[in-house]
Amino acid sequence: MKITVLILAGLLKALTVQAQSTGREKPVFSWESAQWLTGYWVGDGFGGVSEEIWAPAKDNTMMCMYRHIKDDKVTFYEFVHLTPEGMKLKHFNPDLTGWEEKDKFVTFPLLGITEDKIIFDGLEIWRKSGNEMDVTLTYNQNGQENKEVFHYRRRVLE
Repeated sequence: MKITVLILAGLLKALTVQAQSTGREKPVFSWESAQWLTGYWVGDGFGGVSEEIWAPAKDNTMMCMYRHIKDDKVTFYEFVHLTPEGMKLKHFNPDLTGWEEKDKFVTFPLLGITEDKIIFDGLEIWRKSGNEMDVTLTYNQNGQENKEVFHYRRRVLE
């Protein structure tokens, strides 16, 4: 178990995706195109269960809490902040000690948004139906590009 957590920690710490100057125009963001995220989502990913709870937009931001569970044990948490510029997140161990330095976070600059897809540099969120979404995370590990696809279903929060 501890080895799995260390592997996940090392993998996700490598996700320090930073904005690169691409010369692209800033995408037009609309909260109406992102509100479908609101709710409780349960899926797979990293060999366990992934849970996300998205709150509705307030003050030009949406927030999400993420929990990864493997073998009925929490392996890590994330606190996610979505704005028209992109997504930022911080990772936490089960005891809530942080992975990133106090003033650092993982960033995913927004590249585009449609009615059913939100595209970031390194992350894509795709609404497959009213109650299904896929999240594709692209990351580099030891110089090799990898992808992890999370398949989520909307659930009722109990």
